[in-house]
Amino acid sequence: MSPDELVRDIDQLVALPEVFIQVNHMMEQPNCSSAKLAEIISADTDISSRLLRLVNSSMYGLRSKIDTISRAVTIAGTEELRNLVTATCAVRSFTGIPEHLINMEDYWRHGVTTGVIAKILAQQCNVLHSERLFVAGMLHDVGRLVIYLRIPDKATEILNITAGDEWILAEEEDHYLGFNHMDVGAALMKSWQLPDSIISVIQNHHTPKRATDHKFDVSLVHIALAIARGQMTGLSVEEMIWAIDPSIWEETGLSPENITPHVDKMLMMSLDTLKTILSPIDQKQA
Repeated sequence: MSPDELVRDIDQLVALPEVFIQVNHMMEQPNCSSAKLAEIISADTDISSRLLRLVNSSMYGLRSKIDTISRAVTIAGTEELRNLVTATCAVRSFTGIPEHLINMEDYWRHGVTTGVIAKILAQQCNVLHSERLFVAGMLHDVGRLVIYLRIPDKATEILNITAGDEWILAEEEDHYLGFNHMDVGAALMKSWQLPDSIISVIQNHHTPKRATDHKFDVSLVHIALAIARGQMTGLSVEEMIWAIDPSIWEETGLSPENITPHVDKMLMMSLDTLKTILSPIDQKQA
């Protein structure tokens, strides 16, 4: 079985909201407009409420509150908002994964932390539309979820061998499956019609030197991943930062010296965003 075959019928296991399907369809139409996109998103109370809370979170740092989806489209842009819809829908869609394979709360905490840090780093690099880095960081390990859903028995064998060591997970997946979760995640993003930049990040987030395109995005998320992993595992974040290959820093124009002082702030912002995405929506306030 190949990564493409693994994701081919994933919609039978992952119930994507109708808003995701409609937004993707609309984005492919020549007459797509921000008004039509806002109308589609607004019809889903849960997704629209989460998106509004997201653009009003500390991650964006806007001076005035955004209270309509049409305004959110204006702020983020149509393509970037589609990416945010995808990320938000993914949280709601991946259910039913056996608990012995993964703790979903920890999974999304790690993903959101990586995404927020990637977006903040992108802003420090003066990237105009940095939402794609947030989405790429948040979904970087989505291939693992597909593997757990489609071939849970093989996934269990691999996890027993790696004993939770993520450093060797992809290597063991390659050995036992002939592909790894990065390959599967990239295949899923292609099927969901996400931008090539996000696909490249997910395909290469552990091996940024192998990236043939979108190297800046890949390198930035790799740095964000190191910071998030240090925070999640209790390792020294500063040591994780300094352990990153110098060529990765060169690709982004950043350095350990100008990142380390801001780590605590980035982690605090990730907590705020995590609450925004995962906490229940009060329909009376939606």
